[in-house]
Amino acid sequence: MNTTKPNSNQIEQHNVLIISQDVDMARVWKTLFEQRNCRVISEPTAQEGLTASRLVSPTLIILDIDLPDGERLSLCKELRATTNGTLLLLNSGHTNIDVLEYHRAGVDETVTDAISPMALLIKSLAWLARHDWIVPRRLSAQQIWV
Repeated sequence: MNTTKPNSNQIEQHNVLIISQDVDMARVWKTLFEQRNCRVISEPTAQEGLTASRLVSPTLIILDIDLPDGERLSLCKELRATTNGTLLLLNSGHTNIDVLEYHRAGVDETVTDAISPMALLIKSLAWLARHDWIVPRRLSAQQIWV
């Protein structure tokens, strides 16, 4: 019987969920994240995004969907209940937003201005790195300090 020991230096692949009505931008973001070894799920509607989040518990959710504030707040709360991952809200289309209210709904960061795909990727990679640092690894303390 041949068994292999998992490599503790191996980087865990992250699940990224993109909920966006903008199919072209979602395709660009998907390509960029896949180049960084992430598994990407892209959904065009809030309901499909919520279902996908329940199934895969993503490490990162990018929410770029046009809904009335009340519905979007409710969606953020529901998404937060599905994962401990990061929730980024892209909000370039709305002028008045209560960032604190969205933070209370579980949004980790609200991007209020238009953002380039590469800038979003860099911001997202920083959140993923933070997640790796904060979320306890599957290694015991003895393995870490040996």
